[in-house]
Amino acid sequence: MDRVRLVNPGQSLDVGGGRTLRAFRPPLFDNPATVGFYDDRTRTCFSSDCFGAPMPSAEAAVDGTAADLDPEELRAAQLLWATVDSPWVHTVDTGKYLATLQPLRAMDAENVLCTHLPPAVGLAPRMLNTLAEAPGSDPFVGPDQQALEQMLAGFEPGPDGAVPPQAM
Repeated sequence: MDRVRLVNPGQSLDVGGGRTLRAFRPPLFDNPATVGFYDDRTRTCFSSDCFGAPMPSAEAAVDGTAADLDPEELRAAQLLWATVDSPWVHTVDTGKYLATLQPLRAMDAENVLCTHLPPAVGLAPRMLNTLAEAPGSDPFVGPDQQALEQMLAGFEPGPDGAVPPQAM
């Protein structure tokens, strides 16, 4: 328990070595206990999953940075993530939601570390502009039974017992 610290938005945590992390509420979140942290010494924002995006491949998720991704593909993936992870974004007062982006803009983070995105260096302004679009973006609609059955059929072994390549 001596290593556990409960930190709420607006509070700070001294992590030693002259570094203090400031806690904040990310604009997008899937849990009311979600907290992000900002290290002003390194200008690094630890955003929880606020800026997340499904990656086009496992390699894109673990190798390189978010800047290696096509900007429009990253934007679309982040909007998809926003509507899946924070579906409430379509039901909020847009002005109040946009106001939650201002503290992050003021941070002027050079680095954004997100749990569902490769490191994003120098992309914070662009990614914040993407988050500003979330309330007006198309809501996520999940697959229906027919789509599930089609997907599962793709995983069934063929007559020779081989699994189709798209299922691997």
